[in-house]
Amino acid sequence: MIEIKPNIQHKSNCPYSGQPLTPIRVFWPGMQICVISKCSDCNCEFIEGLRVAHSVHSPYQIDLAKKVIWSNENNKEWFVKPLLEALQNPENEELEIQKEVFRECRRIIVLNCIDYLYGHCFLKLLNAQRHLDSDSDCGLVVIVPKFLRWMVPEGVSEVWTVNISLHKGSCYYPSFENFVAEQFRRYDEIYISKAHSHPSQFDITRFTRVPKHNFEQKEFKISFVWREDRIWCNSLLFRILRKVKMLYLGSAIQNWKVRRLFEKMRKRLPEAKFAVVGLGKTSKFPEWIEDHRVDKFDAKTEIEMCKVYATSRLVIGLHGSNMLLPSGHAGMTLDLIDKRWGNFAQDILYQETDPRLATFRYRFLPVQMSISVLANIAAWMMLSYCEFKSQMTADVVDLVPGEE
Repeated sequence: MIEIKPNIQHKSNCPYSGQPLTPIRVFWPGMQICVISKCSDCNCEFIEGLRVAHSVHSPYQIDLAKKVIWSNENNKEWFVKPLLEALQNPENEELEIQKEVFRECRRIIVLNCIDYLYGHCFLKLLNAQRHLDSDSDCGLVVIVPKFLRWMVPEGVSEVWTVNISLHKGSCYYPSFENFVAEQFRRYDEIYISKAHSHPSQFDITRFTRVPKHNFEQKEFKISFVWREDRIWCNSLLFRILRKVKMLYLGSAIQNWKVRRLFEKMRKRLPEAKFAVVGLGKTSKFPEWIEDHRVDKFDAKTEIEMCKVYATSRLVIGLHGSNMLLPSGHAGMTLDLIDKRWGNFAQDILYQETDPRLATFRYRFLPVQMSISVLANIAAWMMLSYCEFKSQMTADVVDLVPGEE
């Protein structure tokens, strides 16, 4: 946590003079949380990222007057330049913000989940559990975009729900900044959550209220996570189809590949049920494949999808934020990656702590792999998991007290 009231816990040096900067105030454009700092030596002011979320490992400084940026190259293009552009072009729209107060507190921790990517918003929210369990002396205030309100866990002190779309998540809204500044007057002490980009300690059921997969259940599904903006087909072909606005052909190819995969697995696993789950209903499937796809996500449809994931012994899908909830609820996961190997495992919610079982349950394969090989791997995962687990955990026994 980082304190911002009564003292701003932030240290940095002037990029011009090298002298320590004095933090003046916290500045909250929306997705990012910034500090306005000033150099007493050269009298310049800077906008700096408070060391939270993606700024923890990628600090930056902006001289807004001169439009100069200091940051590492990894985050400059996607993180800092958009902030500078947003600051130069503020959104004058008055954001709709709903404030829910469940418990009045004078000392609070603020967890900001606004972002322009769904996965970023969701992963930030998972930090809530750590604060609820370890920082009970402070109230937790969660700021979420409207589409994420249903997933806020029980026990928070306040929820500020912001009616903002993902594509506007990186914009600067003066109305939001003013709202936050006005609310902060209510508290004596304010801390900002680090909002780690990939928290490791959480129980997904506290957020979705949907149980995880039960391996003891006799009936089970194998589900494919469907999306139509990232299609299971040749990447060059996908780019061409997107450019000529004929993605429906890509969806048809994806449909054929899913059916072929399921047909091959069905021969090895006749007792299994099969399903497609996700966003977009282009093309149709045969009756033996359950179709749980929707045209639009909302709280109700996402909860229903989580229930499908929970009954799935295995989920298969293309790498991306679409795999977060499926991997968090299903028994096992096959993640198909094209060129995003640098983002390895960032879309998976591991529900296994034993390293051997984790490598069995969560697998990452190239999207170019043939359907036959993929079907064989998936089938063996299904057929051999129980035996594998028994062998790998045979030395984990509960001894009767006094026995050796």
